[in-house]
This record gives sequence, C-alpha cells and structure tokens, in this order.
Amino acid sequence: MKREEEGFFSTIEAGITLLNKEMVNTVDIFSGEVAFKLYDTYGFPLDLTQDMLREKGIALDQAAFDARMNAQRAQSQAGWKGTGDAVATGDFKALKEMFGVNAFVGYDNTSTKAKVLALLDEDFKQTEAIDGKGWVLLDKTPFYAESGGQVGDRGTLNEAVKVLDTKKFLEMNLSQVEGSLKVGEYAEAVVDHSRREVEKHHSATHLLHAGLREILGDHIAQAGSRNDDKRLRVDFSHPEAMSREEISSVEEWVNDKIARGIAQETKVMGVDDAKASGAMALFGEKYGDKVRVVRFEDASVELCGGTHVSNTAEIGLFMVTKESVVSAGVRRIEAVCGRSAVAAVKGLREELAEIRSEVKNQNPIIGITKLKEQVKTLKGELQAALNSSKKTLAATEINGVTVIVDEVETGDIKTLIDEAKNSHPRLAMMLFQKKGDKVLIAAGSKESPVKAGEWIKTIAPILGGGGGGRPDFAQAGGRDTSKIGEAIEESKVYLSEILEGGN
Repeated sequence: MKREEEGFFSTIEAGITLLNKEMVNTVDIFSGEVAFKLYDTYGFPLDLTQDMLREKGIALDQAAFDARMNAQRAQSQAGWKGTGDAVATGDFKALKEMFGVNAFVGYDNTSTKAKVLALLDEDFKQTEAIDGKGWVLLDKTPFYAESGGQVGDRGTLNEAVKVLDTKKFLEMNLSQVEGSLKVGEYAEAVVDHSRREVEKHHSATHLLHAGLREILGDHIAQAGSRNDDKRLRVDFSHPEAMSREEISSVEEWVNDKIARGIAQETKVMGVDDAKASGAMALFGEKYGDKVRVVRFEDASVELCGGTHVSNTAEIGLFMVTKESVVSAGVRRIEAVCGRSAVAAVKGLREELAEIRSEVKNQNPIIGITKLKEQVKTLKGELQAALNSSKKTLAATEINGVTVIVDEVETGDIKTLIDEAKNSHPRLAMMLFQKKGDKVLIAAGSKESPVKAGEWIKTIAPILGGGGGGRPDFAQAGGRDTSKIGEAIEESKVYLSEILEGGN
C-alpha cells in the first residue's frame, strides 16, 4: 500500500515537473499535446491543468488536446473495421453536407418510424442499396450511438434487418446493419430490449462514482467507464488498492440509493449553469454549449448524454465483482446489476450448494473446519507411519567422520540428512531415492573435509543427471535408475579417497 502511494505521488510530481518545464517555453497558449500527456500518462484531470494555467493567465490549445483524445478513443475502439481512419476515408462529410445531423429520439422512445436517408457499404462508401452488412443513416433514430462509456444500441429495422451497433461519425448517428435496405424507404426502428440492462448499468455507474467519492474522498475523479448490458467498469483516480471493508461500504452505499427508489430527473442547460448546480463534469469528455444534467436527487448529479433508468429501483441488486489496478494512481472497479446480478447470485448459490455437497455439511464453514482437522490428523498419522517404516541407515566411521551412503524408498531425503546432522557431530552422507523413472539424490556434510556440492557433481553423471549446491548440502537428479547400485559404490570410493587420503 505504501509503495502504491509513493508511486502515485511520484507520478504526480513528475507531471508537475513536465508542466512547469513546458510553462517556461509558453507565452500565451499551452500545448494541447503536453496537456494530453499530463492527462494520459500522469493522471492529471484536464480541469486541474486548466486551473493551473488560468492562474498564470495562459490559455490551453483545446483543439490539439481534443484531437489527441479523439485519436486515442478511435484506437481503443479499433475492434471494428475502419474505426481509425473511417472518418478520413468514408463518405461522412458528404452525408453531413447533404442531410446535417440526424435527430436522436431515443431518450423518449425505443421505437419510431424513420426514413432511410443514406446507406454506406462496409467500406463506408455511399450506395443506393445494401443486401448484407453496411451502415444506415435514418432521418431520426431511437438507437443510441456509443459515447460517454455507454455502448451503442442494437435492434431491428422492419423486424427483418438486424441493427448490430450504433456509432457517431461527425456527430451523425449511424447504425451498422445486416439485411436488405434501400435509400428512401421507411422502416420501423426498434431498439433491442437489452438497452434496459445497459441503462441499469449506466445509472449504477453514476451512483458508483458518487459512492466512491463519498467513501474514499473528493480526490476521486472518474478516468473512464464502460457500460453494456452485462457489466459496468469504472476507472478512477486513487493511490492505493481498496480494502474489503471499503469495497463493501461502497457497495452498500449504492444499494441503499437503489433501495430508496430515487427518481431520475434530466434537465438541459448551459455548461456554466450545470456546473453551478453541482453537476460533475467527467474527465476528458467534450461538452457543447447546452448539456444534459442527469440527477438522482442529492445522490448523484452529472453531465451526461446517455440514457438512464427513470428510478434507481429499476437497477435491482448491485454487486462489485472485481477491484484492480490500471496504472499508477488509477484503480478499476467492475460490477454487475439487474439481470447480470441475478445470474451472479444464482452462480454463487450453485457454488455454495456444490461446496456443501463436497464437505457434506449444510454449514460450509463448519464442514471446511472439520476437513482441515481431518487433514491435520491424517498428516500426523502419515508422518508417524513414515517414521515407523524408516529404513535403518547403515553407518560407518572413517577417521572420526560418520559415513552414510544408502538408498531409501520413503521419506524426504533432505529431512533425513538434517536429522542425521542433528545426531552426529561429524557427518558425510548421501542418499538416493527412486521417484518413478527418475532418481533423487541429496548429499550433506558436517564438520568434515567432504564438500557436498563437489561430491554430488561427481556422482550425479553416473545416473545420467546433474546438480550441485553448497559445501554442507547439495541436491541432484538422475534419469537412469538402473545405475543406483553403481552410484552408491562410487560414492563410497569418493569418500575413501577424501577421508582416508587426508585431503
């Protein structure tokens, strides 16, 4: 924990150093590239950089910052064809000049009758008709385009045409479709029911953000999120891992707000008025002159263009599934709610039932405790059996040094050598043990001229193996069990040369 804190503050300090260095070379406009690096690498919220610049009377190159931010988003979403360069190579500019920005009606409706204004093929080129995959621009659309962490809507057009995804291009909402469509025809656009689960996770993300600030402190700043129909993910600034108690407290805080059944209220207002009302502006998001403020009474107030539940009670159970590190000073929480939470609870019940069955006790803790006691007893009985079946190792003495060279079938050969060292003031000992088609070898020396490491290096090759170690203890392995007898005889010869030869 201390290391994480030190790493966090070290990163912040490095960021301040970079900012001050750039300030020396700045007259009126601060580099948007550097501001983005401060945000992306050093965890500086854009608001913090702007406040520091404002104190010096310096403006930020916002356009350059936005360009880097948009490029990063395009790269991170490059799982679908052409994301990185679609705007540059596709016919979007021509579409916007012809039709302008189409209306999004999905805040109030999940279905509408719409006209097909234009179609694009899979290479984002205009076409009069498609029979397969492509993109459609509707005059008005109930399909939410991916942004602000919320995934794009799926659904159908005239039931037969599948809407696979929805994204923004030059502020236009286009849906990726699969089926047959023609320019000029009308279609019944229907959003998939999974949108309801997406909305639950999105609203839960707002409550989670508020809960983190309530439990951990006002230093918490959201640094990214992802909301789909199965789960949610929130990245946030925090210098250390959350404890189990903190995670439990945040989870309890969110579930309390859900249980209260707080109504959602949305207002459209100017950015300054929105911030004055206490609304949280999210890190790295770009806002227009007019913004939507999504409020759940005093529990959560944020600027947000996404769709939400009308009442927190619709979210259902909220469960944190994971807390992890993203980078220095940035943590991540993953969670589920709604149907996904029900599925998670069902999975936990099934696991618990399986554990009860395995430990043969309705109280798993009591069952596991009994099993641990049984294992402890069995270990003791096994050790006693091993001790009673221990082979009596033949010992001789050469020039005051006890010599033991033998093969054993059971027991731990290292432990046997340690026990012999405790029983003899001077010792030279080597043991061999078959393990399947392999041989384990261990050698020990105590108050003798024999060096265990050198000894085992001499003997192990006889068994087709190798090893080494310290003068007082060494280990090796071999592959030829048929040569154990020969290795034992050579070990004795080696000892005779050392001990009787006076070396």
